Amino acid sequence: MLRRSSFLLAAVISCLWSSTMAVGVEPTYKNEKYDTKHERDVLDFWKAESSKPTPVIIFFHGGAFIQGDKSQIPSKEIIGKYLEAGISFASCNYPFIENQSASEYTNVMRHCGRAIQFLRSKSKDWNIDSRRFGAIGASAGALISEWLGYGPEIGSRRSRDKVGRYSSKVQVAGGLMQPTGTQEMIIGKMKRGGPPLYLYAHSMPSDAIHHPKYAKMMKTKADKVRIRCVLYGIGENGIPPHPKGKSPIDSQFEFFCKYLKVKIKS
Repeated sequence: MLRRSSFLLAAVISCLWSSTMAVGVEPTYKNEKYDTKHERDVLDFWKAESSKPTPVIIFFHGGAFIQGDKSQIPSKEIIGKYLEAGISFASCNYPFIENQSASEYTNVMRHCGRAIQFLRSKSKDWNIDSRRFGAIGASAGALISEWLGYGPEIGSRRSRDKVGRYSSKVQVAGGLMQPTGTQEMIIGKMKRGGPPLYLYAHSMPSDAIHHPKYAKMMKTKADKVRIRCVLYGIGENGIPPHPKGKSPIDSQFEFFCKYLKVKIKS
């Protein structure tokens, strides 16, 4: 896996990037426990007002799997846009790794899969459409979101645990600041028919942890296996920027609405 020094640097970069952004809309449900196995198994949920069950987008924070918090959402504006469009939103904490073994990373992914299952189990109470889930994250959170799209299903109808009977998979995935570890954790799991993928890489090649090559790697594999994928950069980092007149928030919003089958209000 990756060297400890690299992860520490990634944590610093990710937290500096996200800690300047504050969430302005108070969640409907705060610090909801999605499992009892770890104290960090909590999430916040913003319920969209709708007469019909709503899709859900869940955000996973960065921090190199060793720090970070669900409050570090890159933009408060994006939450408001999703809620106005009738899409509920969640932000999730997860356990940190203690060592860099493959099993440690898989354990984190499975905890996050449990968060998806928990939300699906709340479909009736929280007015959720269990067939329409999207996940997006920054840095380590990007790997988590992509694993939930392309990794194994952890739910089982035979589970003795009621929550465990729900699916852990998402129908749309997104990655911001695609990090090192992409090839080891995600690339081999991407198969034909996988969920659509949104990627935004705004780091420069001087950022070894979030080098633009990792986002390009994801786009190349997505194209190869015919997964619908868009990749935006900032131009200066060798990746074409968003279409003229579109901000990162606009492009992300439109992509997730399109593949969650939500009509954007004019």
